[in-house]
Amino acid sequence: MNFLKKYWQEILLGFITLSYIVYFSLFSILRYRTLYAHYFDLGIMHQTVYNTFMSLKTGDFTRFLELTNPHGFDQVKRMAIHNDIFLAFLAPLYFVYSGPETLLILQTVVIALGAIAVYGISKIVFNKTHNVRLISLFFSFAYLMYPPLQRMNQFDFHAVALATPLLLFMFYCYLNKRYVISFLCAGMVLLTKEQVGLTLAFFGFFVLFQNWLQIRRRVCNKRELLFAGILVMMGLGWFLISMMQIIPHFRHGVHFALGYFGDFGDSPLNVFLGLIKNPLLVFQYVFRKDTYDYLYNILGPIGFLSFLSPLHLLIAAPEFAINLLSESGAMRNIYFHYTAVITPFVFISALYGFRFLRTYTWIFVTLLTVCTIYFSATTSPLPYSSGREVLPFTSPKADITDIYVWKEKLQDEQIKVMATGSLAPLFSSRRYLYNFSERYDLADYIVLSREEVYNGYESFKMIVPYEKLVNDVKYSNIYKNGSFEVYKKL
Repeated sequence: MNFLKKYWQEILLGFITLSYIVYFSLFSILRYRTLYAHYFDLGIMHQTVYNTFMSLKTGDFTRFLELTNPHGFDQVKRMAIHNDIFLAFLAPLYFVYSGPETLLILQTVVIALGAIAVYGISKIVFNKTHNVRLISLFFSFAYLMYPPLQRMNQFDFHAVALATPLLLFMFYCYLNKRYVISFLCAGMVLLTKEQVGLTLAFFGFFVLFQNWLQIRRRVCNKRELLFAGILVMMGLGWFLISMMQIIPHFRHGVHFALGYFGDFGDSPLNVFLGLIKNPLLVFQYVFRKDTYDYLYNILGPIGFLSFLSPLHLLIAAPEFAINLLSESGAMRNIYFHYTAVITPFVFISALYGFRFLRTYTWIFVTLLTVCTIYFSATTSPLPYSSGREVLPFTSPKADITDIYVWKEKLQDEQIKVMATGSLAPLFSSRRYLYNFSERYDLADYIVLSREEVYNGYESFKMIVPYEKLVNDVKYSNIYKNGSFEVYKKL
């Protein structure tokens, strides 16, 4: 009983963390198995890790980080799309189980562990505050209930989603002056996506600025200065090498996402110069209406406390800039993975912002709790929310039994399969997987949902190829039930 009384906050933290893991693991697996996941991005992520796993298993290293080009029809390396080579380190897990479920469970577990990092950071920030462990528990709970985090978790799998807890542990180890471990976390973060290096560099600048303030008081931490300097060089170097060498080498052209910044330039250098030359255009982009909605949904769940410590929030300035200046509206909502690098610094800045208000601790604990509950009830994917995502529980797709039968029939991973978006993840354990398009002639088998062809994501690209396929004498419709159809090359 003494143990429970002494450590009840940590026990409760463990319980809510485990509850999060159980719910979102089950939800994400069910979402995949009931055909609510998609080729973009679970299909291509799993195919990349699966091919890497097979390269380790068979010794055929031409398959290392290989996938079928999502925007073409050839086999490419993952670095032609994004430089998220952290995916390669996940491949050994496929020796245990080589399905997408491995990625979905791993993502959920790692994200949930970020609550422990938030708890640890909070205990350091509030180390002289009464009821520090209870306050830390509130912030950890707010982290697990944070709608952008939950929506990122439920939206398929992305390596960059793992950056959220890794950045939190990096900051925690930095506060504890465990620079080697912090550096290792930073190194792992760097491999989750090409642009993350900019945020790491800004974190390095933040540490340098903190030390500059100390130097003015004639206090100098040489290890910390070295740590910060390495982070700046490593972060900027990785970003520049990724954007100007690695991705162009494998892609034979510039990064596809540069097209989102076409108003500023057509190369990394030209975009940078365009931002400097067109301040009015930058102003117009940053202060459009959806920016306010975006910031409201990101900062609101934490009671807008981040505004009280802007220096910590500005560490994520590169990621904010990328999202706010992009022509892609998807990057300015909370439904995808584009908040992954921002979320850690929303919470870190909120913790430091809260510290400024410690005189009124319980007033602002109440505010934090109210905001957490309100935003969870209105924007989270949980069953009680007005923004609930419960279709995998309540409305599994029709013809699902037939689809699983064909998944087994086509389990030979050398068969070239083309599929519509929601079916693709089920058939992605193979070397060649094509997203349904006009080049269906590349596939040995085509599995599709007619409903998706006419009403699904980017249906305008599928209608003409489908109607051509129906009349193509080189393919035979060997199975049809409801909306589900299978075609075989003759």
